[in-house]
Amino acid sequence: FLSSALARGHEGLMAKALDAPYESGSRGSRWLKVKQAHTLDLVVLAAEWGSGRRRGRLSNLHLGARDDGPGSGYVMLGKTFKGLTDAMLRWQTEKLLSLETGRDRWTVHVRHELVVEVAFSDVQESPRYPAGLALRFARVKRHRPDKPAAEADTLQAVREIFEQQRA
Repeated sequence: FLSSALARGHEGLMAKALDAPYESGSRGSRWLKVKQAHTLDLVVLAAEWGSGRRRGRLSNLHLGARDDGPGSGYVMLGKTFKGLTDAMLRWQTEKLLSLETGRDRWTVHVRHELVVEVAFSDVQESPRYPAGLALRFARVKRHRPDKPAAEADTLQAVREIFEQQRA
């Protein structure tokens, strides 16, 4: 049913408990939006120090896609701290500090070497980021120390996902 809905151009489905009442304007906790998730392997450009239980850990990752265009390099698509377990945060902090190139009060800038697999719901237009695109509801699935940054997904791949959504 989900595949059929997606093929017809719908964003996804709503599922709800049989006994959950309909409430206009609200899904409630017993309603669930089911959408297709996309994944990309992106490069960590920088990370911000966490707060609360993440204090002392590099948490909020700045994510970039490989840009094969003029000037090349990596283009930022957004940030995320979602999906990271405590073990991932410990490992990530140690790894990113070993890649540090500079910092300010909140952000540690790193060599563009660490790749992360990121799941997200959609790509949206964004005047905030240089590519004019941003990932919606991005979350880290896993670190990819096995994959070199030169093999990360490209900005062109992100644009293709965006264009498919528009179609």
